[in-house]
Amino acid sequence: MKRQISRREFLATAAHTTAAGLLLAYGLEWQPLAAPFADASGLAVPPGTNEDAGQLLILNNPGGQPNFSGYLSEILRTEGFVSLRRLHVAELNEQALAAVQVVLLGPGALHSSLVALLHDFVLQGGVLVGFQATGQLAELFGVHDLGARVAGDYVQMISEHPDLAGLERGPLQVHGPCARIALAGADVLATNQAGDPLLCWHQVGRGRTLYWAYDLARCIALLRQGNPEWADQERDGMEGIRASDLFYGWIDLERMAVPQADLQQRMLSLLLELLVQAGPPLLRLWYFPEGAPSVLVATGDAHGSRVSHIEQLYTAVEQHAGTASVYYTPPESDLLGRATRRSRWALAELPLVGGRLRGNDPLPTPAQIAAWRARGHEFGMHPYVEMGLEPGYNTYWNDFIKHGYGPLPPTVRTHRILWHGWVENARIQARYGLRMNLDHYHSGPAVRHADGTWAYGYLSGTGLPMRFVDNDGALLSVYQQPTQLVDEHLMPVFATGFEVGLSGAEAAEVTMAQIAASVAHYPAALGLQCHIDPFLFGGNIAEEVGTWLATTLEYAASQGLPIMSAERWLNFIEARQALQIGATFWEADTQRLTVELKVPPNPVGPAVLLLPLRHGTRELREFGLAAQQTTSAPQITLAGRTYATVALPPAQQRVVAVYG
Repeated sequence: MKRQISRREFLATAAHTTAAGLLLAYGLEWQPLAAPFADASGLAVPPGTNEDAGQLLILNNPGGQPNFSGYLSEILRTEGFVSLRRLHVAELNEQALAAVQVVLLGPGALHSSLVALLHDFVLQGGVLVGFQATGQLAELFGVHDLGARVAGDYVQMISEHPDLAGLERGPLQVHGPCARIALAGADVLATNQAGDPLLCWHQVGRGRTLYWAYDLARCIALLRQGNPEWADQERDGMEGIRASDLFYGWIDLERMAVPQADLQQRMLSLLLELLVQAGPPLLRLWYFPEGAPSVLVATGDAHGSRVSHIEQLYTAVEQHAGTASVYYTPPESDLLGRATRRSRWALAELPLVGGRLRGNDPLPTPAQIAAWRARGHEFGMHPYVEMGLEPGYNTYWNDFIKHGYGPLPPTVRTHRILWHGWVENARIQARYGLRMNLDHYHSGPAVRHADGTWAYGYLSGTGLPMRFVDNDGALLSVYQQPTQLVDEHLMPVFATGFEVGLSGAEAAEVTMAQIAASVAHYPAALGLQCHIDPFLFGGNIAEEVGTWLATTLEYAASQGLPIMSAERWLNFIEARQALQIGATFWEADTQRLTVELKVPPNPVGPAVLLLPLRHGTRELREFGLAAQQTTSAPQITLAGRTYATVALPPAQQRVVAVYG
């Protein structure tokens, strides 16, 4: 008969085993681990670089510095255009031009042979879009370059063209210099505040041209990422240099209620669709899964919180079929203390004595975190960088991994949203495999009027995630996801004196209004920050934050917004970006479009393909997957233009559309 070990013998054995484990673990704990991707540059391959053909061709012209052609690719991919190609100007030839409908060109001089190629391309029916493009092409654009540059101020649509009625009529900020031009045959679409033309189009032969007097891609980067000349400057009076310091005095608080960067991207998108009406319509994807009007990205920072506190956020979002991200900093401990924690957590999983070692309200253990992740939630690190960006990320990554909390998920928010340089946070994050940053954060004096009132909306001019771009136009591998709905800004969570000071119900009115505006006008991925700390504090602040959270979640769900963690949202974005287009056939006589698509699996929900209901003088009669064509596809309206939609299951798909 097998002898059973007594409880005393078990505890003695466990104590000796733990002691030996602690000695071994202490030695390992002492060794700092290097960043897993320490040699990573942080750079990304611009979308479209490796594609052989596409309806839209972006010319990469290094002669224009800085060269933002890669970021222009990112803009168009974000706007959903999938038939996209990027080509170095030295590789441009007649064959490349014959395969595309639209060429997009940024600043920089061109060889005379390329000027002639582009001239012939337009005369034969092509579309050329120039962003502060070389004066060598001025005649083609129907303008006269006056040879001067003025500071950007605002762009405002003036055209009464009926197809442009859905575009924003209010002024939108322009950052970066604008070329001074005079019209020489072109029709003006938008001007600056002084009435000087900034945007115009022109008919040339069988083709069309569109001219922007400023570098739109760089302007959008400056709207989204702030002023690079203010990098590492304390500007807003809050202790610590934050991402918001880049926007203090940069964003027009009177226009913050609208996502100015997104609206300028949408202006480009609509004009492209109008300019190609002599040929096939442009293929485009909707921003969100399954045709949702917007999404709510639910997150919460946690500082030493217990399981029960974190569970409050996770449970709240689960009531609406959602998931959430928690960015966690464990209570401070020395090396021996951390090793002791891990050993105690391991013993706490054993029967009989586990409950006593675990306690009534434990810190998160690796087993508990695995259970949360199995429920679909994200549990990531929340690094402190007061000691410096690189040392801070390395120290807190080591602490996260050595607590047994790995693997590290792909999204992050830095403690106190401290920020270095213009995009240095993103560079460092790439070394740890992080691919989404949530540090651009609506709070503090940057969003306060001189009279003391507060502005709500879009600090960085956007509700859409895009990858960061450097000063020289190099695209980085980390997505910028703004956080617009912030508990510590609206309510006195930490009582810093920099908050609005609303009750939970009043704060919910603010967040519901922004959700309503996004559904009605401005499709957005709204980042929500609900700190776990109030649930740790307890008392009145826990009740107020709980009221705000529950009301906001309930309203978002009622408006059809999926509620998801940053990790799940990133998964959707990356799968949407990975969709590839194959053979495309356009029968001009029958107005029939057939497209082959390679659709990757998307764990969040299918991407949705859009085609305009009206293209030129024709109406969309049939649309859908090849075997499921319909005359009554679901519809979405964007910038005053209505689209038919079809969800794309993962596989090789053939989509057919017929206009008539």
